Amino acid sequence: MAEVFPKGLLAGTAIRQALKPDPEIVERASYRWTLVALALVLALFGVVHVASKLPPRAVRNDFAHYYIASRLLLTGADVYSTPLEPEYDRWGFHYARGIPTATNPPFLVGVFASIAVLPPRAAFWAWTLLETVSLGYVLVVTWQLTSSRLSAQARMLVCGTIMASAPVYWHFFFSQCQLLIAAMILAAYRFRRNGRPAVACLLIATAAWLKIFPVLLLPWFLWRASPSWKMRWKCLGATLAWSMGIVVATGWSSWEQFRARAVPVLEVWVSQARHFNFTVPSFVKNAAWSVHGFNPEWDGLHAWVRIGAVIGLALITLAYGLCWRIGRRWKEADLEMEFCLLNAAMLAGITEAWGHYFVILGFPAAVAVARVAQRPTSGRAVTLGASFVMLNAMTSWPSPWLEFAVSYIPLYGLLMLGAFFVCEIRCSAPRPAAPTTFVPQPS
Repeated sequence: MAEVFPKGLLAGTAIRQALKPDPEIVERASYRWTLVALALVLALFGVVHVASKLPPRAVRNDFAHYYIASRLLLTGADVYSTPLEPEYDRWGFHYARGIPTATNPPFLVGVFASIAVLPPRAAFWAWTLLETVSLGYVLVVTWQLTSSRLSAQARMLVCGTIMASAPVYWHFFFSQCQLLIAAMILAAYRFRRNGRPAVACLLIATAAWLKIFPVLLLPWFLWRASPSWKMRWKCLGATLAWSMGIVVATGWSSWEQFRARAVPVLEVWVSQARHFNFTVPSFVKNAAWSVHGFNPEWDGLHAWVRIGAVIGLALITLAYGLCWRIGRRWKEADLEMEFCLLNAAMLAGITEAWGHYFVILGFPAAVAVARVAQRPTSGRAVTLGASFVMLNAMTSWPSPWLEFAVSYIPLYGLLMLGAFFVCEIRCSAPRPAAPTTFVPQPS
């Protein structure tokens, strides 16, 4: 009996210790639930914010522009010379002045025609569904490709933040196609990771024929297709054959009309834009234009548009040069960082990247968060957080003397994010062995 009592005491003590909560475990559980709650709040905010704006947008641009252009194609009318205003009135849309005729590439007009066969309201909700599916794909792939570096709760927060972001809101507000482009770019990157570079190149080529600017990523996909030149040439041949097929299917004459009629309209629109175009060329042009009081009759405006375009192209070239210089040895290349950097450089360097184009940054932003989580420092975290805040500052600023400086806050955030990727590429590069110095043996 004397031995049973102490054993009973020990058993009771063990039970009490097992039932007593460990403060560290409780703190970690509380932290995880806080992340989950914040993620759900952000996701709900994003859904409600977008859903509350959608019904009135069914009769406005850019959905109206897409719909009218594709209806003209379906009825056999001249897509790029037919005035849009009468067509807007015919279909019950609100006409927005400034774009007199259709400006979308022929392939995008043809793809959207599969939705334009529906009545306008039904077509609007079908297009919204495609936008939603595209966003869902971006979130799913982002979740999967960061799973080894971020906890489930952190990934939920990242996805919730993307859903609540300003680019996603403005994308649904304008019923744009950049979410579809973002999904195609990310799918191409995933195929490249999975050892199917030819499919990746075909996807990027398809995205380029839809919206032109993704062609700036095609050299990277061809270059990183394989260390073998045979595979690179194979991918190039498949891409050219696929591209010729798209041109034949849409009609060479349609592309001629697009170049002759639509491109000049877009050039005028971009040259006159003072807001919401967050690119380096736009910044350069508006910096020069602001000196002349934004006078639309200023003779030097078009020259500065060209100068800005050259500077933007130089920025993209610089990003490619950095990737080549650091990752020219195949085994040492950080493909993930190169892909993220070139996405950021593409958006910063093209002449036209409205706020909704920034949905392409969803995956690169998640990768940046994962990199900071792997190697956390206060400086890296503050820099990345500041860039995210600036990327979402897509609003109008009424102050005349601050208007130009603050209207490009998202561009500053984009450049900060690009600088982050540059630093990551440099940090991931193998360091050369330190030189050794011969020390003579003591006599």
